[in-house]
Amino acid sequence: MIDKIFAYIIPRKEKFIAGFKVVYFLIAVAAFFAARSLYYEDRNAAFFYSLGVNSGQAGLICYIITLIPGMMGRYGVRNKFLSLLNIFRRYIGILMYLFALTHFLLVRAIFFISTGIFIPPVLFEIFGSLALSLLFFLFITSNDFSVTKLGKWWNRLHKLTYPAMGFIFLHVAMQRVSIWSVAMGVIIVLEVGSVVSMLGRRLKKR
Repeated sequence: MIDKIFAYIIPRKEKFIAGFKVVYFLIAVAAFFAARSLYYEDRNAAFFYSLGVNSGQAGLICYIITLIPGMMGRYGVRNKFLSLLNIFRRYIGILMYLFALTHFLLVRAIFFISTGIFIPPVLFEIFGSLALSLLFFLFITSNDFSVTKLGKWWNRLHKLTYPAMGFIFLHVAMQRVSIWSVAMGVIIVLEVGSVVSMLGRRLKKR
């Protein structure tokens, strides 16, 4: 099955990338109308607030997906499914950030914009904002131009995903124990394990 999917997608790679771009546009349009609804507190405001919450969850799923290829590679696992994820990893990462930004806009920012009332953020919100801030640098450099211009600094910059990972975990875990906090906890453990596994193989080779 994976071989068939791989064989179908690879020749149509550019079409799938174009599909991602259409989705980005649709998210931007949806975020605009949702923000407008929340700003004016119309009859759809509650629905769009829930959409903002769900956008955060969608962003978390996309984020976990972007971590899988690198993590499994450090464990020494190679297959066509992971190759597919790796091919579209950058575009999934952009999708993740747009979902996360929509989450922040609809759940937190639009309230301040519409009322002018600043409520000091609680700790889990601070961690979420820190994660969003770090991931912004990954978002704006997720393109071929940045890879070329930044060179080795591109890889170094994208290591910001590791502290962001911790902030995301704290953001979800400090709200309540849920499938999302458990998922992020498992991912962090697996990430640490993958680094240990990679270092262990390097030591054996020496």
